[in-house]
Amino acid sequence: MDRFVSLVATMMAVDGRVMARSARRNSIIVVILLFLFMSAYVSGVIAVAIWLAEIFGPLGAALTIAIASLTLAVFVLAYALLMNRAERRRYRAAKYATEDMLQGLVGVVPTMMREKPISGLAAVAGLAFVLARAYQKK
Repeated sequence: MDRFVSLVATMMAVDGRVMARSARRNSIIVVILLFLFMSAYVSGVIAVAIWLAEIFGPLGAALTIAIASLTLAVFVLAYALLMNRAERRRYRAAKYATEDMLQGLVGVVPTMMREKPISGLAAVAGLAFVLARAYQKK
């Protein structure tokens, strides 16, 4: 709830025109940088191809670059799959930990309602909020 309040306060304090101008400027910069990095990459690949063509011939240079690119792509794909699997495990562990915490909290609420009704009401409201958020993310 604190994060929500701080997010709303931040959104109210920020001018929308400044954010739009900043987003537009950043998107233009990203496009220019993407173009420059891609041209540098293509120039590098062409330079390596010319250098390899002197050693292996044109066909050997093309095959060497294709095999190197394919190998790099397989490594990047394997890394992405491993990171996605780890993220799913962390998400599942956090979900189960939240469910266990909520089950323990549900057992305490009736006692709290008898002892201190106002605190119990606040606890029930917080529990309802947390449950609503948990089921909303599914």
